[in-house]
Amino acid sequence: MSSPNPNQIPPAHPGWSNQNYKQPYAPIPSTHRFSQVYPQNQPYFAPYPAQPVPYVQPHYGNTTPAPIIAELPAPLPPAPPTTTPNDQLKEDELLAHRLQNLEVEEVRRRSSSNVSQTQRPGSMVAPSPQTHAPLLHQVSSLSLQPLSTNESLRPRSMTESSNCMPWSPGSFGMGTNSLPEVVPQSRSVSYVGDPAENFPIPVESEQQHTSPPPIVISDPIALSAYLEEYRQVPYPPTWSLPPVLATFYACGGSKTAPKSDWLSQQDTLTWRTIRPTEPAYNPAAPSYTFMFTAKGGSFRDPRFQWTLIGPESSTDPKKAPKNKDSVWTYDLRLDLNGGMRKSEVLGHGKKKAVLTTYVHALNYDSLRFIGPDGRSYLWVSSAKVSSVNGSRYDTIRHALFGAVGHNLDPLYGEIVADHTFWDGYVDQDETHTGAKCDGCQSTPINGLRWKCKTCHHHDVCENCRQLILSGGFGAEMQQSCDLSLVCLPDEALYIRSPAVDPTLVVATLQIIKDWERQTLRDERMKNPIGFKASEEAARKQDLGIMSYWQASDWDKKSTAHEKMGTIVKAKSKMEASDRTTSALGGLVGAGSALAVPAKQRLS
Repeated sequence: MSSPNPNQIPPAHPGWSNQNYKQPYAPIPSTHRFSQVYPQNQPYFAPYPAQPVPYVQPHYGNTTPAPIIAELPAPLPPAPPTTTPNDQLKEDELLAHRLQNLEVEEVRRRSSSNVSQTQRPGSMVAPSPQTHAPLLHQVSSLSLQPLSTNESLRPRSMTESSNCMPWSPGSFGMGTNSLPEVVPQSRSVSYVGDPAENFPIPVESEQQHTSPPPIVISDPIALSAYLEEYRQVPYPPTWSLPPVLATFYACGGSKTAPKSDWLSQQDTLTWRTIRPTEPAYNPAAPSYTFMFTAKGGSFRDPRFQWTLIGPESSTDPKKAPKNKDSVWTYDLRLDLNGGMRKSEVLGHGKKKAVLTTYVHALNYDSLRFIGPDGRSYLWVSSAKVSSVNGSRYDTIRHALFGAVGHNLDPLYGEIVADHTFWDGYVDQDETHTGAKCDGCQSTPINGLRWKCKTCHHHDVCENCRQLILSGGFGAEMQQSCDLSLVCLPDEALYIRSPAVDPTLVVATLQIIKDWERQTLRDERMKNPIGFKASEEAARKQDLGIMSYWQASDWDKKSTAHEKMGTIVKAKSKMEASDRTTSALGGLVGAGSALAVPAKQRLS
């Protein structure tokens, strides 16, 4: 096939024609290869205008003109319909993922090597011509490169909180922010990776491994059920807790006045470094001891007083303390008619008295004061103190916040101490003297002891309890027996800062507890029916009957409430304490009796 003549002009109308030209076009000499005789402003691919100049017929030896053959590409034959099997599609997708990982790993490897060698960004390093990918491949790789899954798209959302109000428990720590946040991420140039590297074929998309969210229970009934099951309540997620430096456990007095209850004024309270359930003959001396007195209420203004004796002073109130600064006194006087506060003073030796301010808010209770060190402190409860609508006062925690630096707001400081009514303690190695397992007949019971609430004098060990739950002793016992753990957690106070005075922490904790108890008394007067319903519901639980106790529960002649494992444990602890006290009193009496004859002989 002959080559087309560049100097040949097609007809004026579009398209090709089979008409023979009698006179060919005479070319015009030009130095340019593609220059023609049409005007300068007309492109060369426009239709050629008709030329009126005459043509000269060349002589080819034959009068018949040569036909013009149009060299247009022939249309491709239609492709037969094909279908790609699903297996092939899956293999192609996996191959694309593998190539994509190869490119990403190659970029990371080269960028890290460039930075380590030249100590400058990879974008400033001159790329190698042997390994640089073509521009078209770079563009396609950029469109296929995914965003990194190791970096968060919200880096500042965990440092600022948008849904918390000041002076609320939600403002203690830094919560998550729900506002949208866009962080631009630069994409690096993709390089061709080494196909010899064996990377795993991704089957599922990569997911970040995050820690489980903290437990947040807002329903008071669900929170009470959580307390009875785990014997402690969860910490609020906004509290950032430092390590524990010291732990103190509360131990109340064993004497209860007739017709008294849990809202009555107690006589003594001791905070010790050992648990009350440990042997009473432990040589550890009491750390902090409270002695309470209450006056007035009928004709005069109510007045509440207590004295705190620290470990550096004598525990005998009749003796003068050696260090007056270790003795703290508290005096609160209320109005007889309205119950408003008239005066409140927390004194400690010759130093300036500490003034406290209690606030009962809609979502939490707080006690603000400035310590002797000039630092601002704030006790905060984890929830509002209430005992109606299913709420219980023993399901809350307390935290003491201390101001740090130039910020005088304690909520922006650190937690120096915290308090809980139940610490979740369970003694796995306790020996229950005098208790016999009705399942395996072992005596005494070592480890966990369970007491049935429906059967009289039915005690089992942990192994027999598992058999009862699985039906090993029959379906009747499995359905009828309701077992209660004979164990009693403790009220605990945790010191978390070495810069805070433990005596100040113990004293101010007692003040906020006294104010919360007064708030519950007012709540009982305003809503006696709802208060009574919540109290009766709490007394049906193991820990609830200990928090909402009555004087009849500790009657030695009454066995109505000995079906509760906590009551059984508390009574055994009180009996052991009384036996130890009697034994110590007998030793002191015997010593005094021996000393009298000796003096008589000397005289």
